[in-house]
Amino acid sequence: MKIAVGTFIAVLVIGMAFGEMAVAQSTSTTNANIELARKNHEEVWSKGNLAVADEIYSNDIVRHSADQPDRRGLEVYKQFVLGSRGAFPDWKETVENIIASGDLVATKVTITGTMTGPLRNLEPTGKSLKVPCAVFFRIAEGKIVEIWSYYDSVPFLKAIGILPPPPSK
Repeated sequence: MKIAVGTFIAVLVIGMAFGEMAVAQSTSTTNANIELARKNHEEVWSKGNLAVADEIYSNDIVRHSADQPDRRGLEVYKQFVLGSRGAFPDWKETVENIIASGDLVATKVTITGTMTGPLRNLEPTGKSLKVPCAVFFRIAEGKIVEIWSYYDSVPFLKAIGILPPPPSK
C-alpha cells in the first residue's frame, strides 16, 4: 500500500509539473498570437510598416472579406495595405478588444482616416471615416496565415463617395 501511495504521489507531482508547463506554454503561445494581431493593427495598418508585415504574415496569407475577393499571398496583401493607406494616409486602427483561443485571435477595432488620395479608380473625396470592424486571425507556426475582416461598409462607402450622405432635415 505504501508503494502504491508513494507512486500515486510521484505521478501526481509529475503530472502537476507537466500540467503547469502546458498551461505556461499555452499562455505564452496565446500571448504571442495576441501580439501578432496587435502588430497587424498598430504597425502594419496604422503605421504602414511593411517590414513588420514580412515578420508577422505567412507567405501564403489569405485575407477574406464579405464584400471583396480573397487576397492571396504576402505581396498581394502588402499591395492591398499600400493601396488603402495611399487613399487614407492617416489610416488608424484602434484596438478596442482582443480575445484569443488556441490558434485563433479575434479583435474589435475602430478604423479612422481621411480619403486624401485615390483608391483604385476613385478620386479623393477629403471625407473622413470612422468604421467599426471585427477581425479574426488564424495563426500557424508563429505567423498570421488567415484573416477574416468584417466591417460596417456604410461609413466606408460614404467616405469614398459611393453612397451619398443622408438627406438634410
